[in-house]
Amino acid sequence: MNSRASLNKSLLYIALITFTILANACGDAADSPYLEDDENSTNLGGDFQSPGIQNYGDNTPISTGKYSTDDLIEREKAAKAENPDAATPPASDTPPASDPAPSTDTPPASDPAPADATPPADDPAPTPPASNSVSSTDFLSKSTTRAMWVWNENPNAQQLLENTGGAQDELFAFLATPHGQANRAINRLFFEARGYSNENRFESVRTPTYDPIKTAADQQNMRSFLARAHAQGVAVEYLDGQAIWVASDANAQAPKDICRDVIAFNKTTTNVAERFDGIHLDIEPHTVQSGSYAGVWWENRLPGGYNAEWTARWKDILNSCRQQIESYVAETGHRITLSSDLGTDYAHYNAPILEFLNRSGGPLDYLTIMNYFDNRPNSQGQPSYFHGDNSEGEVVGGVVQNLAAWSQLPLLFAMETGPESIASDAQSFYQEGYGALYATVDTLLANYASDRNIGVGFHHYSPQSYRDMKP
Repeated sequence: MNSRASLNKSLLYIALITFTILANACGDAADSPYLEDDENSTNLGGDFQSPGIQNYGDNTPISTGKYSTDDLIEREKAAKAENPDAATPPASDTPPASDPAPSTDTPPASDPAPADATPPADDPAPTPPASNSVSSTDFLSKSTTRAMWVWNENPNAQQLLENTGGAQDELFAFLATPHGQANRAINRLFFEARGYSNENRFESVRTPTYDPIKTAADQQNMRSFLARAHAQGVAVEYLDGQAIWVASDANAQAPKDICRDVIAFNKTTTNVAERFDGIHLDIEPHTVQSGSYAGVWWENRLPGGYNAEWTARWKDILNSCRQQIESYVAETGHRITLSSDLGTDYAHYNAPILEFLNRSGGPLDYLTIMNYFDNRPNSQGQPSYFHGDNSEGEVVGGVVQNLAAWSQLPLLFAMETGPESIASDAQSFYQEGYGALYATVDTLLANYASDRNIGVGFHHYSPQSYRDMKP
């Protein structure tokens, strides 16, 4: 009995020792960082980290089996306080918990559409195609403009656009090398592209006899001409003008309609190389010498100026065209200019026009001064082109006086090249020849440089004018 009892007692001790050993072994295994994962376990090793489980700066893992929720919160607070930079793992190691799981089947709804997908209906209109257009306002801050007027004369606008007898070819050849001199190439045209009759031009508003601006059948020739000019580096401004536009409200509608028509023409194509670069108006009310409007410019005069009603209409015309251009630019993004011709003595004799144009935010992008003197000395022995000439007992006009007066506008200085049927000998270089003309140009650019002197313009192409001058 006693032996059996002793054996049973020994066996009980052995069982208890075995149980203790097994229990300790299981506890150690539970604490191992390399315990294999199953669906209810999380690997908390320092180098093996599952999304959503943070490993702190001291590499102490957090296990929901060892700590209560309150313990976890307190340890998280303590860890952040000790090492705030380590509280959030780098983006390259652990994606944010809120990121959706990656999917190889369906891209996220916010992903951009493939490049060949159809754009949404409200996408902006496509940018017009690139072109050779030289359209820009950069020239307004340089002295590189070499401009030329081309009126509807001989050759006329239709002959130029249709290249009748090679008229267009001849024009572009001359633009590239005037009088055989490539260094004097023309880079801006003022082109009267419509055909007109000038009969009764001091009495009634002209109507086009040829209209490539509005007539669909002729518009392509106009576009081709513009594209050819731009390919050669020549900007083209639509040119038009009549002195009696300011004589009545009905007459004043004509230039407003011209601006509207040119803008409408430009909008018929998205290729800016086939568009005009600007609108150039020639309004000279002082030239009305016959007809029912003769002499009116000198009646009902403003202080320091001329006819009040005519002046008001002149301002209204320019403001209207400016507004139309601004609307066009806002709609298309294509910047075109508005410019106008003005006599060399206007700054001296017409204070209201000087005040209206010579200001920030005025209607013109630049002003062309018809500085029509040749290079002969004036009464004071100074070159008249630069210092003006006698007028009513005073020396008036010239480059120096105009640069001083027009302080807010870029100026293009024009030179007359026509025969005496167009201008007097003292006003034109036709008699002196292009040698004297170019010498004066070189002096203008070398000795009278200014941030407002943008270059020169030659009036005009032909007949018996700039093209046909002798040396």
